[in-house]
Amino acid sequence: MSDTVYEYIVVGKGLLGAAAARHLSATSQRVALIGPDEPPNRTNHQGIFGSHYDEGRITRILDPDRTWALLAQRSIARYRDIESRSGVPFYHEVGHLMVGPEPRSVDDLVACVHRVADELQVTYETYAAAALAERFPYLAFEPGVVGTYQPHTAGHVSPRSQVRAQVAVVQKQGAAVIPDIVEALHQTARHVEVHTSGGQVYRAEKVLIATGGFCNAKPLLPQPLEVKVYARTIVLMELDAAEVARLRGMPSVIYRPRNEAERCYILPPIRYPDGKYYVKIGGHPNDPTLHSLAELQEWFRGPGHKEAAQILAAKLHAIIRDLRPVAVHTDSCVTTHTPTEQLYADKLEGGRVGILVGGNGSAAKSADEIGRLGALMMQHKEWVYDIDPTQFRARFAPQAE
Repeated sequence: MSDTVYEYIVVGKGLLGAAAARHLSATSQRVALIGPDEPPNRTNHQGIFGSHYDEGRITRILDPDRTWALLAQRSIARYRDIESRSGVPFYHEVGHLMVGPEPRSVDDLVACVHRVADELQVTYETYAAAALAERFPYLAFEPGVVGTYQPHTAGHVSPRSQVRAQVAVVQKQGAAVIPDIVEALHQTARHVEVHTSGGQVYRAEKVLIATGGFCNAKPLLPQPLEVKVYARTIVLMELDAAEVARLRGMPSVIYRPRNEAERCYILPPIRYPDGKYYVKIGGHPNDPTLHSLAELQEWFRGPGHKEAAQILAAKLHAIIRDLRPVAVHTDSCVTTHTPTEQLYADKLEGGRVGILVGGNGSAAKSADEIGRLGALMMQHKEWVYDIDPTQFRARFAPQAE
């Protein structure tokens, strides 16, 4: 057992955990961030995976939900500072386009997006169908849609680099970064003990759990959280130099047509670590749920579902006119959804263990502010964040009799 007693231990070195550790270590010299590194080879990895092993996630303020829009707005405002302090670039401001049916009521998608954007004073442009086709001639959508374009403070981030940037600042601020897997937590009279797969026991005054889709994979909580972890398939189409040039200036896209089963998101050409450029699409509506550690591991070791990939590839060809990929690849990831469709940011009874889980497919763009929210929650006995805490209250699955 280590002799060090940390003030805070953050369990989970993903987008939320790394951000929370950065904010905690800004005011405390006794912070540890524990979580495994990215595995060198996912196909034979036997441990925990993260959902951030990618180069493209959409970032934007435009959102029909005010809370998610506000979290994103506050996060995006700090991107350049994090890049500067860490020396790790991760943000690409290429703009964002959200496309949906022309609204017929105040509760329709486009109406909600515009209302929230106006409340948060977000600059955006609106294009009816004909103008949309003229503004983005390489994109095709169904008739009767409206495009809402956010040209600034939007685009895409590299989640892998974003985590790396946060961890770099965490280390500069003097926190410990421990590449291990947490197997269990035990609360004693004075501390919370954190037991790792490496056989170590670390002690802290408070522990924050930010383990994403693996939140129920290890016995870290008295009972499982009520979440659904969806097995997501993505398609990456490799482009040659001519196609990259043709699509230069393309924003990130969220498309929600009248048939909700056809909704999807698209990332513009992004350079990946292999030096090649890919466009990415995701958003298959019938992705299965994963329950056990074994199911999660098996999913992450594979390339996703073949049928879902075929459907997504067809959608991408339908939306990007005359797309000419040189190769098509698939990959797997997960998203963690709560029944409230809001983040879980809550503390267990006694206040020494906190929960920061449930990105609902929106965590990457909002991660830094979610981390700040989690840090404030752990630093203060009472709730001090400026959004009602009941919105973030965790729900637990019923215990089996």
